[in-house]
Amino acid sequence: MARKPAHEQFDTLRAIQDCAFDLFGRYGYDGVSIGTISTAAKLSKGALYWHFDSKEALFLACLKRLHSLFDTYIFDRMREPDADPVAAVALLFQGTAQLLQDPLMRNGGAGYWLIPDSPETAMLAAEQRAFEARSAQTIRDVLARGTAMGRFDLGDDLDDMSRAIISVVVTVILPLRDQSPDTANRTLRVLTRTLFRAYGSKGSIPQL
Repeated sequence: MARKPAHEQFDTLRAIQDCAFDLFGRYGYDGVSIGTISTAAKLSKGALYWHFDSKEALFLACLKRLHSLFDTYIFDRMREPDADPVAAVALLFQGTAQLLQDPLMRNGGAGYWLIPDSPETAMLAAEQRAFEARSAQTIRDVLARGTAMGRFDLGDDLDDMSRAIISVVVTVILPLRDQSPDTANRTLRVLTRTLFRAYGSKGSIPQL
């Protein structure tokens, strides 16, 4: 069979990725089949397998796409070396609000945390754990820098707070996706103020 022109291959790949991203985000790994994805993308299974040799490979591509969205809206911006720690923590919640408005997240992404415990999905679970650890380290670095500057008073809670914040960010993605942008922003502002009032030094609460 002759290969499709490059632009047609790209269009097919994008259709597969967009449909798979949405379906996996809603229903998780076990809740979606290759047949379901090919039907949603209006393609044959053969066309799908031309680009991805297994469901695991397709899920992994979608998972990395999700992580890239988190990095674009939140963590890459927090990692900027000259970022003010207070502004960086505020950005964590502001970026989450922006992430929720991305068209790819219109149906949420909770399904990416529904990875079954099996040998065939071990690589997927490892990729997810690595992302969470990397993100928590970014938050820890910002909080540690802020603590050293006297902007936060975390005491022995630094590591626990880093893990707690990444858990909160992940958790709010699902319930807030069905809220209006204004409601989501108000909720995230409350979370930000709560964090700064509990652990921020006097005058460190940012203008939101």
